Amino acid sequence: NDLFGTDHCPGYASAAKYIATSCMEVYQDARVYDTGMICIIEIMGRHAGWLTASSAVLHGLGEAAPHLIYVPEAEFSLEKFMKDVRQEMAKHKAVIVAVSEGIEVPEGVQSGVVDNFGHKYLSGIGSYLERAVREEIGCKVRSIELNVMQRCSSHLCSRTDIDESEAIGSAGVRCALSGETGKVMVFRRLNDMPYPATIETADA
Repeated sequence: NDLFGTDHCPGYASAAKYIATSCMEVYQDARVYDTGMICIIEIMGRHAGWLTASSAVLHGLGEAAPHLIYVPEAEFSLEKFMKDVRQEMAKHKAVIVAVSEGIEVPEGVQSGVVDNFGHKYLSGIGSYLERAVREEIGCKVRSIELNVMQRCSSHLCSRTDIDESEAIGSAGVRCALSGETGKVMVFRRLNDMPYPATIETADA
């Protein structure tokens, strides 16, 4: 959901739905055990924390988890993270942490390998934080990387996403056939409740 100029990206809501559902299911599993634990869920987001932030939708449904959320737009401190974890452990038997893959730590978690676009592969902030918690706090801790399922779990795809994706794709084809170039198709939100959106063009 990090493209400039559009209200939202097609598919964002479905990816957000998958993440919120996964966080809820992990919490329901973790909370049944007598032994306290920390579960760190690593979520896509190299520079934008929209997907990680979407896990907070559970709070609106009365769920306590995720108890901690970290996005790349905010400065990250490992010392503050440990303090946050300890505070939540004092209140909850199972603590769920949602963290964007792109948060920056002093040592870095890049593998040094780059992809075809020149982006450095990230080697796992979840595993990094898991090791840090185990070494400093010594409690039961695990990390989960949602990986590619975040963007391809079509079994949770929303009807709105499907309809909007087809509509904006068709609008793009019509725009190209009419001779317009150098444009990107965008959604313009007209209202929140109810939610209507129109499709327009913007300079690419």
